[in-house]
This record gives sequence, C-alpha cells and structure tokens, in this order.
Amino acid sequence: MRSITAWSGCSALALGLLFALSACSTKETSSRTTQQTIDQTEKAPPLQGFSKTPSEEVVQAPPTVTAKADQGEIALRQAREALKRARGDVYFEFDRWALTNEGKKNLAESAAALKQNPSVKILVEGHCDERGTIEYNLVLGEKRAQETRRYLQTLGVTNPVGVTSYGKERPVCTEHDESCYWKNRRAHLALEGER
Repeated sequence: MRSITAWSGCSALALGLLFALSACSTKETSSRTTQQTIDQTEKAPPLQGFSKTPSEEVVQAPPTVTAKADQGEIALRQAREALKRARGDVYFEFDRWALTNEGKKNLAESAAALKQNPSVKILVEGHCDERGTIEYNLVLGEKRAQETRRYLQTLGVTNPVGVTSYGKERPVCTEHDESCYWKNRRAHLALEGER
C-alpha cells in the first residue's frame, strides 16, 4: 500500500514539473516569434503603389433601372381601380327584376368607367333575399343579372359581360327584416377574377 502511495505522489510531482516546464517553453517561444515578426516588419521595404496621402476616390452612382410594365397590364389595373370606385350594387324591389331609378344611376357611373376600359371583363351576379324556393330565386337572380347587362349595353358598354345567378345562396346580410332583405336583392358587378 505504501509503494502505491509513494508512486502516486512521485507521479503527481513529475506531472506538475512537466506542466511547469512546458508553460515556460511556450511563453518563451511565443515571445521569440513576436519579436521576429516585429524585426521583419521593420526591415521590409514599403509597399509599392500606395501613397501616404491618397487622392479622394470619386464614386459614381449605379445606373438607374426602370422596370417596363406591360401597357395592357397597366390599363387593366387602372380599369379595375376605376370600376371599384364607380360601381355600386344595383338593388331591386321584392319579386321584381326591373331596374329602379337609383339602380340606373349606379349603372351609368359604372358604364362610364367601363367605356374607358373596354377590355375589362365583367360578370353580373344576380342575388335574391331568403324568401321563396331555391329554384325560384335562381331564376329571379338570372333575370336581374340579364336586365343589368341589357341596360349596360344600352348605355354603350362594349366590354365582355357575363351573367350568373346565385339566388339566395350568397346573402350579404342574414337578419330577418326588410332592410336586410333589401341588401340581398341585388345585381353585383364583379371584375374578372374577383371573388
């Protein structure tokens, strides 16, 4: 037991001495390397092509790149914006598809925007309130959409205009009173691709 303890003590002493010597050697080597680098830098010739007082560099702005959009795409975007501002839903009396004076006024405003953009495609959607059967309201919604298209054509609109009927399937109001029913009895002008 005594020999193992003595051997452990000697080993620990030897390892400690070894670490101490290696630390001194590393410190000495690193200071020698640093001194050699400083000596070489002092003896090196100055760099060629560099001046202690360089002239100011002129920086030019990069060329401006202007994106060229398709003129047809620009016209279509402008048409969509104009129609969104001008158009309003056209509302109908109960169980009727004849246009009211207010409906004709709204269509006249929409027609002016459509005439300026004759390539824009329009879909007239016919809607009804919740009263009546599904089949009856689909037919009534179709008649409202067709009457709206016919009136737009009498105003000189030459745009492609499609019609569809949703009957009572897509109400904008779900209350069970006359003011809500009025909002649902309408023809809506939708732009192509709009939902």
